[in-house]
Amino acid sequence: MSMMTTSAGRSRVPRSVVVLDVGATNVDVVQFSSEFQIIDKCSTTSLRIPAPPYLSLDAESVINFALQSIQTFDQNVPVDAIVPCTHGSAVALLDGKGELALPVMSYLSPVPDHVAVAYKEIEPPFSEVFAPTNPGALTVARQLFWQEHEFPADFARVRTIMPYPQYIAFRLCGERSSDISSLGAQTHLWAPRDRSFSSLARNRGWSTLIEPLRSAGDALGPLRGIDLKGEGIVFCGIHDSSASFLQVAQLEPVVLLSTGTWIIGFDTEAKLTSLDPLRDQVANVRPDGRPIASARFMGGEEFSMIAKVSGDAQPSLAAVQDLIDGGTMALPSFTDSGGPIPGTGGRGVIIGPQPETEEGLVSLATLYVALMTTQLLEGLGSTKLVLVDGVFAESKTFMALLARLLPDREVFSIQGTAGSAHGAASLVLQDRAPRLKLKEIAAAKLRGLDDYREVWVEKAKKNQKNGVRQ
Repeated sequence: MSMMTTSAGRSRVPRSVVVLDVGATNVDVVQFSSEFQIIDKCSTTSLRIPAPPYLSLDAESVINFALQSIQTFDQNVPVDAIVPCTHGSAVALLDGKGELALPVMSYLSPVPDHVAVAYKEIEPPFSEVFAPTNPGALTVARQLFWQEHEFPADFARVRTIMPYPQYIAFRLCGERSSDISSLGAQTHLWAPRDRSFSSLARNRGWSTLIEPLRSAGDALGPLRGIDLKGEGIVFCGIHDSSASFLQVAQLEPVVLLSTGTWIIGFDTEAKLTSLDPLRDQVANVRPDGRPIASARFMGGEEFSMIAKVSGDAQPSLAAVQDLIDGGTMALPSFTDSGGPIPGTGGRGVIIGPQPETEEGLVSLATLYVALMTTQLLEGLGSTKLVLVDGVFAESKTFMALLARLLPDREVFSIQGTAGSAHGAASLVLQDRAPRLKLKEIAAAKLRGLDDYREVWVEKAKKNQKNGVRQ
């Protein structure tokens, strides 16, 4: 990872860095100044293309939107560096001409039952890959197995398997690459502790199709297709969760709670050998190859499913107190993964008096996510310093609840510029990143929360199906 290098070989700070932060819901193109301030930002919706052959990502719209945004930004401040950043549950399969042999699969695509059964017979052991086989198409190796068996003629044309961040980079500059943080994002293609391809990837011959590994912060080449005032150097790119962690790595030992559609906890002190696949505890991989213990659940998605409001209703501690007093509970889980409480996937239910206002619904959703997050963090480890980033860090009610539910920890919210885009930009700007602005959170003062939580945990466990993850 290095600063920009001039033709004379001297390092200099880029005039601006653009991060392509491609999420499951939105695409954010963010321009950072050399002083790490956000200059401009453009956003659009992440589009998907329905089957056949399966639900896929509209990669073309991402590339076109990125190029338009970069060109617009460059008119104001020259764009010298471009860094792709996205999730680890998608890969591009390229033929010998560099064209897609098959569409880039969306991890929301339902996997046929017979494919799921067949993959179960070959999945690598958790002790090797530190990742369970996830629901749907979230596990990249299961995507590949599906594509290989259901579309053999198309798969036979595949000459390159490329993680999604690197495919975006390839489309922008023409250089092929892959990075460890993306391959190590619970794909079943990577063995984090061994820092090598998994036995499954080797046995299926997939590892020979994956482009040589590059560092996430390696410069690949100049942007093609449009003229810029800036140098437009495209960098290899990074897995979004690993990018989020970069911003707090200097504060170890630390827990980072990254919040959005997914809530993911990273605990630098937790041991890989203590991870429980039934509780969706997994390994992520830092850009330098070192694994880090993590746990997750779809907190943002479940929040939306409980709240069911589209307006500006905000949660409040007063409304939470009413829920506690009335015994109203949201029991897990509202998505198909139980997360920290296994065996509850798809069994989410609200019991007790139903909230009659939007504030009540949003407060119930907030209380639920706080309880699930507490279970997630306590199941992962006991590191004292907890830093919260993302959309839930902006919720005063959520943060106060979390601090109250974790009385033996120090809970802080990360203020201002942060998240995966911030971490991705730091690959180029390095030591120019400003010190994180942290706000210590005071615990909520609520009557009966401890008893409420005890009952909630008991009822949540009774809501399990056969005690196993669905």
